[in-house]
Amino acid sequence: MVDDSSAQPVRALILGGGGARGAYEAGVAAALAERLHFDIVCGTSIGAINGFVVAQGMADTLEALWREAAERNVAPYRPEVAGVMRLWSELHKMGQESLRARMHDAIALCEGLPGLRGLSHLHGLFGFLDSSEMRAIVREHARLDKLNSALLLAVTNLTNARGNTFAYFPDDFSKSRRTAVLAHDDVEPIVEENYVDAICASAALPAAFEPVTVACKNNRRHTFVDGAFTNNTPLRPAVDAGATEIFVISVDPLISPQVERRVRHIGDVIMLALEANSSQMLQLDLALLELTNADVERGTDRPGARRITLRQIRPEEALPIDPLDFAEPGVIAALVAEGRRDAERALDNAPVA
Repeated sequence: MVDDSSAQPVRALILGGGGARGAYEAGVAAALAERLHFDIVCGTSIGAINGFVVAQGMADTLEALWREAAERNVAPYRPEVAGVMRLWSELHKMGQESLRARMHDAIALCEGLPGLRGLSHLHGLFGFLDSSEMRAIVREHARLDKLNSALLLAVTNLTNARGNTFAYFPDDFSKSRRTAVLAHDDVEPIVEENYVDAICASAALPAAFEPVTVACKNNRRHTFVDGAFTNNTPLRPAVDAGATEIFVISVDPLISPQVERRVRHIGDVIMLALEANSSQMLQLDLALLELTNADVERGTDRPGARRITLRQIRPEEALPIDPLDFAEPGVIAALVAEGRRDAERALDNAPVA
């Protein structure tokens, strides 16, 4: 139970974004949940998917869930895009062949054109990957009545061009904290009708997956995408909900600003821009946390003021997987195991009271 008068720590788990690298995050979260209970779980993007599993008390199923996702290929090309990829591949292959072979392949390509008739719809696409399989997995496992921790999911609201949070609090959570958080105009309550939508919206990476439209408390439908663009490491929601002890899981190693990244294609442009934005937001949140702790040490009398401790767990080196490459069972399993090892080492080196 989370109560304002309790001397017990209010423990929060922060799960950021990272696409397929979230397998590492899943390994860390599973190992932490074996030893610790988290009163608050905050997630963004793939962290929203890992997060709802932890908040439902099912962290021990994370490894199996990721194995299932890899086997089912949760991020395939949409049929229209697959047609373009096929056309490009065939045209490229034809350019390398003899004239006779080119003529044969041209005939075969024309015979296959009915499978490409969706090309005319490309201009209306909002994402080049099909999210239906990912959504199906979320729908199969998400159960609102199983939530036993507060769950806060960061999203980006395209309708209002701002960051929002979808929030759920169990009945035994501090009533004053719950009421205060839900009163914010940028917070939407998680209910049975929008639970799956909220999770999928937080993970809807723009250009990769289509946005998600959700009915909001103002009785209007708003369109949402990946929360990583406005709050990739949602510390502030955890602090607002009363956290005193925060664990942050990152899928990125600490890299010196002097290290130059390679920009090879549009995927790198999107992911590196997102990484830069996320890093900047995290630094601002950490600076605010330090100011809050400094006020407490000075004895500043401010409502809700309390000292907040923070621990970060992250890989030592860059994870060897593309953020959108979910169909790599061997790599996924290795990342889950790596995350588990890092979490166990962190807890062994600095046990939690």
